[in-house]
Amino acid sequence: MNRAAKPRQRDPAMNRAAKPRRRGPAMKRRSLIILAGAAALTLAGPAAGRAEPHGCEVPPELTEISLKLPHLAERLRARQPVNIVAIGGASTKGAAAGAPDLAYPHRLQVALAAFYPDLSITVVNKGVPRQSTRQMVERFPTDVIAEDPILVVWETGISDTVRGIEIDDFAAALQAGIDEVKNRTIDILLVDMQFSRRTSMVIDFEQYLNTIHRIGDLNEVYVFPRFAMMRYWSERNMFNFDEVAEEERARLAAKVYECIGKKLAQAIHTAVR
Repeated sequence: MNRAAKPRQRDPAMNRAAKPRRRGPAMKRRSLIILAGAAALTLAGPAAGRAEPHGCEVPPELTEISLKLPHLAERLRARQPVNIVAIGGASTKGAAAGAPDLAYPHRLQVALAAFYPDLSITVVNKGVPRQSTRQMVERFPTDVIAEDPILVVWETGISDTVRGIEIDDFAAALQAGIDEVKNRTIDILLVDMQFSRRTSMVIDFEQYLNTIHRIGDLNEVYVFPRFAMMRYWSERNMFNFDEVAEEERARLAAKVYECIGKKLAQAIHTAVR
């Protein structure tokens, strides 16, 4: 389900409040990148007195998918080995959870194996923190195409938003990456940004979210709505992304990655039917 919301205007007062004093542009960008990574994966448990929720539930409209993954579907029907590449940033690498097998690409592999227990399915993790979309595209020949995947899961947009990369440049980089993959008869799906209350107060994600979904629509590429799912979880204190105790961060980051992996697997399973 791709979305198209109106860009949100930023409050000038918010910009003044968030701007650090005596820091140059480069220092400010580095600070915001750190904030975006830390806040999005700073996960707190349910509020006091509230029972911990069961599973990774989201509204049905966030799991609707009408687009197909034809090349992957053909590979599955032929019962041949499936190789998937997950390329992205820090949340793809999964450093916040503390171990590669807790990152969402590995959790996706585990969830897909449950759907297809008799098939060989491998998800290769090519996450590199703090890269722009253009920098990721430059890695496609060595980190994506060289792995001979049948499906590419591309998580991107956070660093572009934090750096304030021009929307047209962001869109062009997305298009270049999609073309690189689709011209080789490989399926691709996009994963949009993470959500946290704290980060969303100082960084305007809306235009970049809209751009990812618009480019997805134009190319008939499914965009996995991670931002909307994580906002739903946050608003209901299923996972509260702020003010978490240090010792809880890795455990709760792993839980979010587990949920993302499961929801991605469900979307892929639907798209190959």
